[in-house]
Amino acid sequence: MPRKSRNIPKTLKELAIAEYIRDYFGHHSAFPSNEEIVDHLKGEFDEEEVGPLYPKDITNLKKGSYKLLDIKVALPRNGSLEVELRDALDLDGAVVVGSPYRTYDQGVLRNIIGYQAARFFDQNVRDGQTVTFSCSMTIREMIKMIHERYSNLEVMTDSVVAVDEFSIMSPASIAVLFLDRFPDCTATAYTIPTALVTSLGRDAVQEMLDAALFSRSFQADWIFVGIGTLTRELGRHGVMPGFDFLTHVVTNDVGPLAQRGTVGEISYWPFDADGLPVFRGRGEKLSYFRHVFTHSNFGVLEREHRFATSPQTKRSKVVGVAGGLHKVAAIQAASRYLDYLVTDVKTAQAIIGRAR
Repeated sequence: MPRKSRNIPKTLKELAIAEYIRDYFGHHSAFPSNEEIVDHLKGEFDEEEVGPLYPKDITNLKKGSYKLLDIKVALPRNGSLEVELRDALDLDGAVVVGSPYRTYDQGVLRNIIGYQAARFFDQNVRDGQTVTFSCSMTIREMIKMIHERYSNLEVMTDSVVAVDEFSIMSPASIAVLFLDRFPDCTATAYTIPTALVTSLGRDAVQEMLDAALFSRSFQADWIFVGIGTLTRELGRHGVMPGFDFLTHVVTNDVGPLAQRGTVGEISYWPFDADGLPVFRGRGEKLSYFRHVFTHSNFGVLEREHRFATSPQTKRSKVVGVAGGLHKVAAIQAASRYLDYLVTDVKTAQAIIGRAR
């Protein structure tokens, strides 16, 4: 390939990387390696045009190129993996989108999965229906990228957290975000101060929330849930409200939850490797459950229960939106609650491998 002689300012090096990544996705479903990018640029440009290039120097430039590249469109879906994943987890359907090449940048991963979840939302959710959201950073990304214009959706949340200070995000903030984008819709969400739980008792607060919110939110036409995983250490984003924040910072119950076999959560409700909640009812002693509330009859979310008790036209449909190799066990365990899953290639491959 002939080298180009035109001058390219070094500040445009990211543009060259972004252009190559965009073309790469026309033929692959993963990011090119640093070595591939270096070889490409050395073949395209003289060194004095772009400066010296080494594989170890590409990482930050590649991250910068994400902002220049329309990554949401560039990443293709993998149809064959979608069929395999659907069959492996006995789902109604799956959406599998290309993965980062080597290591996961969680911000990029949330972006690409959230985008595809938003496309699923646009294609399936109709005005006049009811929709429930769990509190999830990926669900948040999804809401920000919904394209359709809605004016008559009833939106609810599926959890309430009794923490006095929630910086950045809470279950209620998910509903607020949706209303900010679609102000003609309606939303129901609650915040509960810790003092109210102390004064009334957990059981009384649970009964109030079941009657006011959860009995309806768990019967919505569409339920979109993030899937979290129990981590041994506080994650990079643990300073924000989330499962990490609740287990490590607020309750310090990560150890006791792990001893019960907890692998993940939906609606902030921890479950074991079989997807069964580890909550022990009225005799529960863990601090975690004095701060977190979801439907006391969580079993109504199970796919088997919904199939047995609801006619097909009225049945709630549950969509899982999550990815990352660290979440594989949690996603597989959560599949008993899901009708659809939106995830990425590497996570799908790992789940399929475990299911075989």
